[in-house]
Amino acid sequence: MTRCKHCQTKAEPLKGLCPVCGIVQDKPFGNLSPAEKRIRFHAHGIRLVAMFHLIGAGAGLVMLPYYPTPAALAVLALINILLAFGLSNYSLIAYKGATVYYFLIGMVNVISVQQGVEHLGGIALALIALYLIGNGTSKAIFERRLPE
Repeated sequence: MTRCKHCQTKAEPLKGLCPVCGIVQDKPFGNLSPAEKRIRFHAHGIRLVAMFHLIGAGAGLVMLPYYPTPAALAVLALINILLAFGLSNYSLIAYKGATVYYFLIGMVNVISVQQGVEHLGGIALALIALYLIGNGTSKAIFERRLPE
C-alpha cells in the first residue's frame, strides 16, 4: 500500500488517483492546478488539526495527576486521541464528532468569557479549527466526493 504524497494517506490508487484527495499520486507540486493546490492545502490543514488533538491529549495525560477530577480529564484525552486518529484518516464520523466538539468548546468559552480574557483564545481556536475541517473543500475530502 502506497502513501499519497499530497494528503499523506495510505490507500491504493484508483485509476492513478488518490481515493481521498483525488489528485494523481505521482504529480509534482509544481504541476498541480489551483483546485488541486487548494485540496492539498485543506488536506494538510486537517492533518494539522489532528496533530493538535494529539498534543492536547498528551498534555491532558501529563496533567492527569494534578487535576481535581482526573476522570473528566481522562475522558477528554480519550476524545482527543480518537479525534486525532479519525481526522488523520479523513473519517466522516470523526469529522462529525470534531464539529460537535468544536461547537461545544466554543460555547463553553463564550459562556466563560466573563471569567477572563483567556477564553477569547479558546473561541478563536474553536473557530479556526471549525474553518479548517468545516469548509467545503475539507468536507468534500471527508465525504470522498472530490472531482476526478
